[in-house]
Amino acid sequence: MSQERRKLPLIAVYGAAAAKAEQRVTDLLDAAGASPTEVHTLIAAIQAGAVEAAQGEVIELDTHAPSGSSDQAHEGWFCAVEAIADRLAHIADRTVRQARTAVSVPDTPLVVSRSAPYSLPTPVDSVGEDQVHQVLDAAARSFVSLTGYAGFDRDLSQEILAVVLKSVSAEDQDGYVRQLEAFAEANRERLGQLYGKYGPGGKFADESSCYLTHQPASIVVCERLDTVPMWLTSVWNNEIDAETVLERFTHLWRFGL
Repeated sequence: MSQERRKLPLIAVYGAAAAKAEQRVTDLLDAAGASPTEVHTLIAAIQAGAVEAAQGEVIELDTHAPSGSSDQAHEGWFCAVEAIADRLAHIADRTVRQARTAVSVPDTPLVVSRSAPYSLPTPVDSVGEDQVHQVLDAAARSFVSLTGYAGFDRDLSQEILAVVLKSVSAEDQDGYVRQLEAFAEANRERLGQLYGKYGPGGKFADESSCYLTHQPASIVVCERLDTVPMWLTSVWNNEIDAETVLERFTHLWRFGL
């Protein structure tokens, strides 16, 4: 019979103080005339920033394996640091995403909620071919509608999506096509500007330096950049040997319009 896995102790030192500080800040901002929506968004941004800072410190540990360790131990150390950094990225992204959702839905209470331990989004190790094809079909419909261009490389888009869709949690995979379609509709004007400038036939088109602008998979990349940018960057940099492509595309999507 296998032994029960030992549970790690939870940190329970700063939670109560943080809750009181948050309430105090909320009261002060409310007295200063800030709207509940603004207060909620500001607090969420501060929390996400704190988590992101913690992730930065964790990443610095990747080269600090105990001296004298074997190559296998060093690899295990690196994998553990990578896993923790990825999870912290999920938490930061989720905090901002939940705040955006709450302020966009009038009936959603504007309070900062803390999930129970271990209720984080479930990562997926791989994405099935059927899911990749369904998402690509949905993305292609929007892409062709916006650009009139059907000469994209479907195989390349499938390769991209097989990686990018790993930044969609297991809980969200089934409904992701609908989520993507809603995103494309809500951002049709912005996407049109992106492809009008940098896509097929665009004035500043340069497929050689940023092939994403000529692929329907780019719509999924845009949606993920707006939803879980850190998680997307993590899966992309781990599996696609073209980090500068995502960096350039991110700049175009955020600042190039």
